[in-house]
Amino acid sequence: MIPVIKKRIYLGLLAATMLLFAGALGYIWLTFFQQDGGWLRYITIVAVVAVLACLIVIGLGFAGIVLSLVSEKNITFLNKPMNFTFSLLYPVVMWLGKVFKITQDKIQRSFVEVNNQLVKAKQGKLTPDRLLILLPHCLQERECPNRITTNTENCTRCGRCPVGDLLPLSERYGVHLRIATGGTLAREAVKKLRPRAIVAVACERDLTSGILDCIPLPVLGVTNDRPHGPCFNTYVDPDAVEKAILFFIQGGEGNVFHVSAN
Repeated sequence: MIPVIKKRIYLGLLAATMLLFAGALGYIWLTFFQQDGGWLRYITIVAVVAVLACLIVIGLGFAGIVLSLVSEKNITFLNKPMNFTFSLLYPVVMWLGKVFKITQDKIQRSFVEVNNQLVKAKQGKLTPDRLLILLPHCLQERECPNRITTNTENCTRCGRCPVGDLLPLSERYGVHLRIATGGTLAREAVKKLRPRAIVAVACERDLTSGILDCIPLPVLGVTNDRPHGPCFNTYVDPDAVEKAILFFIQGGEGNVFHVSAN
């Protein structure tokens, strides 16, 4: 198993993105404001003010993320800037990752690790009926004839895949559980059940897109292992999923959710 991906990968790229915005601000000012022409100067001022305002919000969001990670406490008054920074800068972070030749999987694992620690900082307690467990259909044995995405009761719990070990968790703790074939079904489940928090199992790519889609809803991500390749007979440790469930319904202080990959 690959070691835990450090949070500093995503945080470093986030900081580099902020510097990129600051550089763009300086370029706009030095290139256009010094030119003659009244109308161009006014347009430049508007553009600089807009970029500067965005940069201030991003800076507050970045500060909130770092402070929350260091203190392991939720910085409540900075939640909105943190969410804004997370969602707005993600595409730029991925682009910078390509420039620095950092693989997409590494960045996304680091992103999920940062997200999980921020969620962990928001220590609280939910009633089980407000928690949703989202599982990918690739956890099911490929040759299994039972269709469980429409009805989980079709699972015979034969032991050939981890689904049979995960369904009892939802029954034991009284939480909602859905198995989705993609983002559309997952969004439909969230819209229908309206949970206050989600425990999601998926690959790095799907976890990242799901977390971004659900902001500001807290999502704890558990990365599945893929010994046979992506989207084929994947596996997740039921104990990791149970720890995530307990974090929400028991306010489990001290639980740490690291992102691992095969």
